Amino acid sequence: MQLLFAFIILSTITLIAVLLILVSKNSRSGKIREISNQYEWDYQEYLDFNNEIKNANFGLLNYSQNVIFRHELKAPHFSFFDCRAIEPSGIHNSSVILSYLKLEPQFLNLHASFSPIQNTMQSPEDNNQARLRHMQKLSIVSTHYAFEEYQLHSNNPHLLEIFIQQHIKESGRENNLSTWLLAHPHLHIEISNGILLAYQPNCLLDEASIAPAINAVIDVSKCLNKPL
Repeated sequence: MQLLFAFIILSTITLIAVLLILVSKNSRSGKIREISNQYEWDYQEYLDFNNEIKNANFGLLNYSQNVIFRHELKAPHFSFFDCRAIEPSGIHNSSVILSYLKLEPQFLNLHASFSPIQNTMQSPEDNNQARLRHMQKLSIVSTHYAFEEYQLHSNNPHLLEIFIQQHIKESGRENNLSTWLLAHPHLHIEISNGILLAYQPNCLLDEASIAPAINAVIDVSKCLNKPL
């Protein structure tokens, strides 16, 4: 009788362990861990930012009322993570990609944002974005011919114009930021402290889209880097 009872207990424990493994494997955490193993990227369940990223003053990361960061994939040249931001208009879950740029020294202090122009009435999100840009000390920039569908803001509009001319519209560069944004019309990007941030508001990437999205951001980062 005791042996039967012990067998039942061991079987129950084994079943629970197997179920936990299956749940973990099928969870977002488990699936992103598989991506990290496939590409040999580092994985972290929860993360905190270093001073370099904090000093970049990104609106999404610095000024949300409460932000939770999870599921980070990291390599020397990029970082991917899930961001849950609690805003006055609700909870927003977004997948965020950070790419580390190699810029000329004069552009390291440049802070610029490119946001799609919305053809809708002003919403609470628009008001919140205006508040964030005021806190970031970013000024609106006149519409640029290369970004007619985007609203540009910068801490230094003149320097942004120089950056655009030198690094985006150079002849011979087919994959520049202008054409890249046309191919990704829903993305918001910021460039600050030598880092490019890209995300689609309130859009959490499914696991099959994570690696292609990371590679797409790496591609556009290459054309922004200073020539070797």
